[in-house]
Amino acid sequence: MTSFSLSSAFRAVCRPLSQQPARLQRLSTAPIRLAEEPTTSRPNVGASSLFDNITVETEKTQQLEQGGEKTAKKQYQWSSANMKTSPRKLNMLARQIRNLPVDEAIKQMEFSSKRTASKILHNLAFAKKNATEQKDMKNLIVAQAWVGKGRYIKRIKPHGRGQFGVMHHKEAHIKFLLEEAPEVEQVKASRRKIRGWNDTKKVWTPLKENKPIYNAKAFYNW
Repeated sequence: MTSFSLSSAFRAVCRPLSQQPARLQRLSTAPIRLAEEPTTSRPNVGASSLFDNITVETEKTQQLEQGGEKTAKKQYQWSSANMKTSPRKLNMLARQIRNLPVDEAIKQMEFSSKRTASKILHNLAFAKKNATEQKDMKNLIVAQAWVGKGRYIKRIKPHGRGQFGVMHHKEAHIKFLLEEAPEVEQVKASRRKIRGWNDTKKVWTPLKENKPIYNAKAFYNW
């Protein structure tokens, strides 16, 4: 038995090497499996997206040149310095000039009795000048106007009987965003087509002394 096992082992070793790859090909099915799998559209792991970004940017520039996308709106933002007033008082003037043409907002600040109205008037004039000269903007309106809190300085407020309190010297600043007014045709096209939605002009009527005024506006109407 030992001689037979040794002889069989010797024959297996001496077998020609050309027969072994054929046997291995029969046993392994990896190449067949790889050939049957469909090709994926995902990029390789080590691929760089640098050139893909360049192609996307060139396509966007071509679309802008051809007029495929809308051009961005021209805007000009202005921020004032801190004023010696509270944010609540300054917000009243910000609501008054919001969504008004710049010339109309300057006119409202000119005839306003508030102390900070003159400073807002100068800021509006400077913002209008810079927007027209730097960005070539016309028909400006105050699209947005908001107020920010400035310094709050604490000081001693003396009271009677040797007591004291704390008073605050408040400061605030105003910011507004200027944009170009849309055309009249675009405004009319954007309105809803419902019953009773017409551009009717109201006839001026004198005020009656015995009739109260409802929903009065915060600015002058002339």
